[in-house]
Amino acid sequence: MKVFLFLTGCMIAIQLASLLKLIFFIIFAPFAGMTVSRVSFLAFSLSKQDGRWGFTSTEFTPIIQSLVTYRRDLPAEKCSEKKSNIMTMAVHITVLVISAAAAVLIMLKFHSLDGTLKWLMYGIGFGMVFMSLQSIVISIYTMMSIMNRLGGYMSANMKRIRNGESLGSLDLRPVEQLGFKKVTDAEKIFYYGLYSEYLTFIGDYDGLRAPSHEIMNLIIGRQFISQETITYYCLLFFFSEIEPNRQFADMLFNRIKGTITNDTDPNGKRVMAYYAFNIYNDIAGAERFLNEAYAALGKWTGILASEAELEKKLLDRLSGRIAQAKAVSQPQPAMNYDNRLM
Repeated sequence: MKVFLFLTGCMIAIQLASLLKLIFFIIFAPFAGMTVSRVSFLAFSLSKQDGRWGFTSTEFTPIIQSLVTYRRDLPAEKCSEKKSNIMTMAVHITVLVISAAAAVLIMLKFHSLDGTLKWLMYGIGFGMVFMSLQSIVISIYTMMSIMNRLGGYMSANMKRIRNGESLGSLDLRPVEQLGFKKVTDAEKIFYYGLYSEYLTFIGDYDGLRAPSHEIMNLIIGRQFISQETITYYCLLFFFSEIEPNRQFADMLFNRIKGTITNDTDPNGKRVMAYYAFNIYNDIAGAERFLNEAYAALGKWTGILASEAELEKKLLDRLSGRIAQAKAVSQPQPAMNYDNRLM
């Protein structure tokens, strides 16, 4: 019974530590030019679009997850990775201090009790301290090792884009040609987002086929997390436009439905437009998403110049196809969207 209560306390501590991190990310993020843009728990997600918060359904997650991103109303050159790292460490240290204080108070208050309640409280105190220490260790390890891994290679190239270089000048290579050892699946999934945008920018769609199928195979058995949103967008675009595959496209869409249908940014609208046009031959829906993407492109102050160029190119391409499809004036087949919001 004592072990069960102790472990139950540890599970409660995981949620409490996650909640504390969320609270302090909300407080500290603005000092680094960042903001909490999405919070997910259980089967719901609270996301911020155009300054407004709204609930959407998402894949089940037993732990509170938060996504911290750079503010879109700030110029790209003000996005500092150094400030982001300092802010993240400040959050973890603050949570550790609070957790340690809570653990001490729990020990002092419940140590003399004879009942089983104290083992639940012990579990909460121990779990909060353990989770806080774990977060700090992971953050320090990540910051120290990332530059020697694929993540550091990504960060260096993202910095070049923020400094005004074009996506096409990056000269990115497949993971296996970069020489990094013991590359994790998570690193491959995150790298794919940048690599896919690069290949799309230079028009190398043949080079995009192998990595797209590799990443698709990786995520099939994984639960969707909000940090992988861009990768899912790129895959949905690939399996809607480059290599249309309704089964894969629908699977990707259904996983991120709560995110992408509420996304007011141009990349989300553009992916939806290609999905509607190529997978479901929905010309009217595609045109609506296309117009919304054009409108969003002019309002998105946080977009990088090279990304804006890519979005404009892809939107113009689809705009021409939609115009041709409308000119043919053939009746469209009946749409079957199941439970989709198109």
